[in-house]
Amino acid sequence: MTSTIELRNTLTLDYEVGPFISLIVSFNEISNKNDYLNLIETVKEEFIQKHDENIWPRYERKLRRFNFDRAKHIGNGSGVALYVSFKAIHSFDLTQPVKTQISIDDTMNVAQLIKEIESQLHYRVLILRDNDFKLLRVDNGHFSILNLVNKPIPVLVNNDKNKYFMLVKEYLSDLFDDDDYLQTVVVASEENRKLFNELADQKTFAKDIVSKVDMDDLGPDKISEMIDELNQQFFDKLANDNKIKYEKASDHRLVATDLRDIISNALSGKIDTLYISEESYNKTLNDLAITTIGFAGNVLLLPKSQMPMNLDYAAITLKF
Repeated sequence: MTSTIELRNTLTLDYEVGPFISLIVSFNEISNKNDYLNLIETVKEEFIQKHDENIWPRYERKLRRFNFDRAKHIGNGSGVALYVSFKAIHSFDLTQPVKTQISIDDTMNVAQLIKEIESQLHYRVLILRDNDFKLLRVDNGHFSILNLVNKPIPVLVNNDKNKYFMLVKEYLSDLFDDDDYLQTVVVASEENRKLFNELADQKTFAKDIVSKVDMDDLGPDKISEMIDELNQQFFDKLANDNKIKYEKASDHRLVATDLRDIISNALSGKIDTLYISEESYNKTLNDLAITTIGFAGNVLLLPKSQMPMNLDYAAITLKF
């Protein structure tokens, strides 16, 4: 799983020396070791067109030593991103659909990793009925059913639904006492969801994310359908939150839309969030993204329709 911190640490290593090979490998297109070795030959052809052939062996050794077969099975992902410099190689597992692509430049091409970080969703789902419940863990669209030891049963409170839901709430609070940063979505009938939300802690439970899937038909296929529905709501909420965040910053005159101003703020470490349109992404904006991430800023690569004021780029700046 790619994280912003992991990416930032990679981007800010002092010993890195370019040029950089940025290689996105799709497991749908490159499915075995022979495919991977053939890809290396393609990378070589592109590399020696731009750079001294004498330094290619330094890169080739790193690419050939990468254990492609093992990486293919990590986390059931869609692919892997490889970044090779003169002195090092870094790999990131990918979960979003990707196409194999090669980029050779004086900096890493981080567009795919920005998308990967944006797309990550981790939450729990509480499927709640009058006298029973189950709990799912969702990670990037994949769900697993959690094994609940000593979970409360309704007969302990004489089948009083209010008291039973309180037991469930307390049980979950104790269970996730050290893991309360994940939100939990309550999937229940409208009546039960309303009652449970009155008892539940606002911080932990995502009360504005609601599933419309039929509670009486929650087999594996329906659960997958429910997860897709919930994921889309989380992404829609995130897009709306980003819009509100930008509008509030604009009201306080903490935004920049001129590229020169954005670059100046980025070089000073004064960007809180950098917005880049997917359609406008180029080398300049890629380098700007790297600088922003290096200073612990956030970078969002968005469809033009989700960009603030439909701009190609914009930034929320920090006030010192």
